[in-house]
Amino acid sequence: MAYSQSFSKSILVLAFISDKIRRDETEYISASVMSDLMNIPKPTLTVIFSSFIRAGILESKEGIHGGVKFAKPEEKISLYEILTAIEGPKPLFYTQFEMKAKAKRPESLRKKVVESLLSAEIKLKKELEKTSLKDILDAS
Repeated sequence: MAYSQSFSKSILVLAFISDKIRRDETEYISASVMSDLMNIPKPTLTVIFSSFIRAGILESKEGIHGGVKFAKPEEKISLYEILTAIEGPKPLFYTQFEMKAKAKRPESLRKKVVESLLSAEIKLKKELEKTSLKDILDAS
């Protein structure tokens, strides 16, 4: 499993946006402001924002009072949706390996490894789907 730090950062970015909006400090928040306050390079935030806009999590507005805001309620944004917005729909584990050994035992071991990893992936996805951004925000 090799996901970038962007997934974890992205959850914090969304939490930060939510806090600013919940406190009525802003309607839209810019990448420049977020970059400065969170100490995340602006190009990194721009990529994160673009991913969330494509996924329908955020919407943007151009101009002096522009930036991003939520396109849907926090309770409708799952951690799994955040993961797929940032990382894409790639599998969590690599399971497409071919072995030269064609005997029954190596093949049954390979199948069991693949089965175990796919089962773990399904459980993780379900867990991430059960947790919304609102759940995280309300816990603190």
